[in-house]
Amino acid sequence: MDVRKELLSLRDDSNAEFAASLTPCEHRFLGARIPALRKLAKRIASEDWRGYIDGWEPEYFEDYMLRGLVIAYAKVPVDERLRLYDEFIPLIDNWSVCDSLCSTWKPKKDEKGPLWDHLIECLRQGGEFRMRFAVVMMMNHFLDDEHVDDVLRELDSAHDDGYYLKMGVAWCLATCLAKYPERTMAYMEGENGLDEDTRRMAIRKALESYRVDEGVKSRLRAMRRYRFLSLIRCPRMDKTAKAYIALAIAVPSILTVWCLVAGYHQAS
Repeated sequence: MDVRKELLSLRDDSNAEFAASLTPCEHRFLGARIPALRKLAKRIASEDWRGYIDGWEPEYFEDYMLRGLVIAYAKVPVDERLRLYDEFIPLIDNWSVCDSLCSTWKPKKDEKGPLWDHLIECLRQGGEFRMRFAVVMMMNHFLDDEHVDDVLRELDSAHDDGYYLKMGVAWCLATCLAKYPERTMAYMEGENGLDEDTRRMAIRKALESYRVDEGVKSRLRAMRRYRFLSLIRCPRMDKTAKAYIALAIAVPSILTVWCLVAGYHQAS
């Protein structure tokens, strides 16, 4: 199979600009649709996929996406797949390839032990997208009764300044709140190692989710208000920052009162 020819045949210029706007990275985009890339990846995985990887010369974003999908679809023992992941992950520089890689492979029950150990190692090694890979894999494959507490413990130590890791942790926490609300709230309300950015992202994603219970959302809103008030009382914070935070708390209440008054006058 001439993979380059097949890939170029999937070019969709009308989609390329939109795809690039969603996925900040340094690569050029063909605009190929993900379902078409999945179909091509399955064909490659059923043929000489090792030859494809050995001769891989990326030119476009879709080259990275395709290689990740081929690794996920290839029929190989778990230790070989994890080795292929390990070789590929350092080349990932965007959330889209990372998350597609995580969602495509469906590990069997007896593969989960080696996979978990590999994910822990990824978290220990560090790096924004290596750690996001570990977090999103945990979210996709280990949010169950047996592993959820272990996942929360590992999230607590997943520290990196990269935005896409923080967002991955927040996404995982929001999913935990939907599936295991009490366990996750106990973690979030207690002593934990979350940085302020990740905490805010997690609360925001949970509040936006239709899967999170309204009672849990009320507790999250209360937690958010409490954090604001704690920051205002912090003696190390300058007066200007405190004023901005106080304004952020007050404005929604002021707008609510204004709307009620305006509605009353209109009615009368």
